[in-house]
Amino acid sequence: MRWLLVLLLTGLAVGAPQWLPYCNARFGFCVQRPAFMVPQPPPENGDGQEFRRGAARLVVSGAHDVNVFTLPFLYKLAQKKMLVKYKTLRPNFYVVSGLDGDMVIYEYKRLENGVFYTLYLEYPTSEKATYDPLIKPMLDSFRIKR
Repeated sequence: MRWLLVLLLTGLAVGAPQWLPYCNARFGFCVQRPAFMVPQPPPENGDGQEFRRGAARLVVSGAHDVNVFTLPFLYKLAQKKMLVKYKTLRPNFYVVSGLDGDMVIYEYKRLENGVFYTLYLEYPTSEKATYDPLIKPMLDSFRIKR
């Protein structure tokens, strides 16, 4: 019984996600990401990082706004990739979520100080119970350090 209590208190019980920080030096942002997702080799330009587990994929990145794209344009473009279930556009960010076949897609994009910051998560619909609860903590942890 004591071991169960220790496991629950330390977050090691089944279902309690463990988190690791990901910080991007080039664009000066940090986010907590699920520890069970494996980092992939980073791109040479240092714009972000991809993490995978099975068919699930998390991408966090930054990109300079070179006045080519606007947030409303990217918002509309994101919706073309999926059957939209949820969407919102605000002055400095958007969220689009939906389905592409048997995959759930969630995209958050924020424009600040001339940089587009993106958190993109896709995962099989069969794994919604695992990934849906991770979205809010990741967004709540997203910090721009510049």
